[in-house]
Amino acid sequence: MFRNQKRWAWAAFAAYGLGMLWLLFGQRVGHEAGGLNLQVFDTLRRFLWVLAHSSQPEMLRHAVINLMGNVVMFVPLGFFACWLWRKPNRFSWHFLVMLLTILCVELLQLLTGLGTCDVDDLILNLVGTTIGFGLFKLCKHIFCRGGS
Repeated sequence: MFRNQKRWAWAAFAAYGLGMLWLLFGQRVGHEAGGLNLQVFDTLRRFLWVLAHSSQPEMLRHAVINLMGNVVMFVPLGFFACWLWRKPNRFSWHFLVMLLTILCVELLQLLTGLGTCDVDDLILNLVGTTIGFGLFKLCKHIFCRGGS
């Protein structure tokens, strides 16, 4: 990667990181939140039920934003991790680093009371970072003629 591209990548990553900090913690200051959910697929099941059975626009919107947001907002993290660091280019290493990173975010939400520590969020966030990993590999293959 060219030196100038690397600078732009770091600047974009910094902007993304600040945006994520605000979304995950900053906008929740002053709002009652917090909690812990360790029941796997409980939140997913409840939101999918809302999508299948509710006709209330506000509930539908909340379910879609929660499910899709937990995936989409973490796609850039998976992409940037591959672009900026070498080791996460192996999927096993990437998955472990992303798992630990997201686990730290979830634990911070629990400890600060600025969000809910939810195992389903962890799962959805990992899906997002995995999509980012795949997109990076695809872009690398397209733009570097086979990734060489």
